[in-house]
Formats: sequence, C-alpha cells, structure tokens
Amino acid sequence: MKEIFLSDDIREIHIPLIFSTSGGARAELDKAEKLLKASGAEIVSFEASAGSFADDALSEFTRGARYPVNRIVPLDEHAVPVLGGAHITAVAGAKPRFAKTEDGMAASEYSDGAFEYCRTFGIVSDVENSRPYEHTMDNLERIERALNLFGFTYNDIVRTWFYNDDILSWYSDFNRARTDFYSRRGIFDGLLPASTGIGAPNKRKRRITSGAIALKKIGDGSVCEVLSPLQCGAPEYGSSFSRAVEISTPRSRRVMVSGTASIEKGGKTAFVGDIEKQVDLTMRVIGAILESRGMSFKDTVRSVVYCLKPEYFEYFKDWERANTPIAHVPSYSIVCRSDLLFEVELEAAVSR
Repeated sequence: MKEIFLSDDIREIHIPLIFSTSGGARAELDKAEKLLKASGAEIVSFEASAGSFADDALSEFTRGARYPVNRIVPLDEHAVPVLGGAHITAVAGAKPRFAKTEDGMAASEYSDGAFEYCRTFGIVSDVENSRPYEHTMDNLERIERALNLFGFTYNDIVRTWFYNDDILSWYSDFNRARTDFYSRRGIFDGLLPASTGIGAPNKRKRRITSGAIALKKIGDGSVCEVLSPLQCGAPEYGSSFSRAVEISTPRSRRVMVSGTASIEKGGKTAFVGDIEKQVDLTMRVIGAILESRGMSFKDTVRSVVYCLKPEYFEYFKDWERANTPIAHVPSYSIVCRSDLLFEVELEAAVSR
C-alpha cells in the first residue's frame, strides 16, 4: 500500500494487487479489503487486468460498486506465465461522491482543499465497432458526460487511459479522431493530458474502454506539463498527449508519467527485437523524467507494466532486482507499435 498526502488530513491510497489464480485473486482482494477498512479509506476507482480465472473474485469484490470500474483481459487467456492483477485507488479523510450517467458510466469526486478531483473509468461506446472514427468520438464524448456529473469538462482532464482492442489495425483512426476532438475542444490551447494508449481486449467486446482524471483548482495548487529529457514530445509523431504531468499542492507533489516505451529522441523505436534493451531504455526514460522533478523510482505509488509476451515480465523483474522494487501491476497487452515489446506507466509522489 502506498499513500499520497493530499493535505494534512486527506490521503490518497494506492493498493497494487498481483494474482494468477482464482484463489490468489480472492486472497489479494480480501487483504485489500482489510487494508482499506484499517485505513478508513473509500474506493474511488478500481482497475483490473486479468483473465476469466478472476471473474468470480472481481465480480464479488465490485458488486454494487458506485465507484468507476475498468476491466481489460489478456491477449490470450491460455498464455503462460499468467499475468494478472488489479489496482485500487481510495481516499481517506475525505468523503467522496459518486454518480452515473444515463448510460451507466460512473464517476467519483473528492477534494483536498487545493483541487477537486474527478475520476471516471470503464467508459465504453455503443457505436458500431466497424466505425472506428465515430466510435472514438463517441467514447470521448462519454468521458466528458461522466465528468459533467460533477461540473467538470474535458478541458479539466490531466490524465487519460485508452485500452483499444486490436489497436494496431486502427490506431491511426483513433489518433485522428482524438486530435480532431481535442482541436474542437481547444485542448491544445491548454494542458495536453498525460495518457496511456495500449492494446487490450475488454469484457464488453467494444473497441475502447477508457478513463480519465480531471482537476479543478480551488486553492493553492498547480498543474503543469513535464517534458521528457530523453524523448521528443509525442505530438511530434502524431499522438496527442504529454509525456508527463505534475500536480502540486501545499502538502505534496505528484508526477503522472504517460505510458512510456523504448522510443528514441527522434521518435523512432529503439532496440527493435531486443526486450532486455527495450526494458532498460524504457526505465531510463522514466527515471530521467522523475529525476528532472527531484524524484526517483523509490517514490513510485502506482505503475502498470505492459508486456507484449507474458515471459517479458521476467525482464522487468530482472530490472527491479538490479535497481529497486516498485509498486506495480502486470498486464499482457499490445503496445501501440508492432516493434515495441514493453511499456510502463507510472505515478510518483513526494511529501512537502
């Protein structure tokens, strides 16, 4: 369990869970429930990446949930080693509010005195999968409608997630739709959100399941884009997101690092076919972002490790053994380029 002090009295709590069997999923979720009870914390979002073996445990844990829930599944249910897990985000010391749109999209809201926070996840569209551009546009509009429940707009978003089924076959359509939507909303005139765009199926069998975090300043706080010392900006090769975003309050600073892979300064894939070197470069790029903000991997509160093949996860574990363990959840997913084997998204925080 990791904590971020949002204020002297309010904490955001992050609990990463890793499991590969039905029994393991139940045991980890039971432990999490006890941790939450002991902390007096209430869940504000729940993300799971796991195969059908975890269906019963996850359904039982989230039954009747008012908070947003996101679920993706592995590329192959029968692949070994099995990669599975979940991430719980909760708050203690604040009373979160929950609401759902008419089409069932959930959002949660809470405040720390510097910001109001709104989280939404598990956003899916009913537009036909055969119309990728329109499907993406509708998904983005549904994100905004979920945020509207608490008076937020898309322009308040600081972080997004897009889990696109069969991403390599239609990523250009997705990027074109997102860029058009952002242009219409004036997103490029303000903060460009940090983001993850990964290839993963979902239980609803829709093209996308997505999520976002939005902030509204109400006190002494700030949000800014963070550049990557070792990479160019993603918009330079057609992807509309920031490499990282920093959120500062009187009590803490947090850096949200976008999904990061083995991409060189000029935007090309580095070390094609070499998983060990791709892992190393990915982690060096993230480490440089953290270092630029006075942080290190030891400050990690949340991360997700996406592997094109399940066996690649062991190379990340090798990196941990050689460097430092970090809070993480593994996922068997496709990265947004066919020659990228590995990706990591990460959040780190330090107290003032």
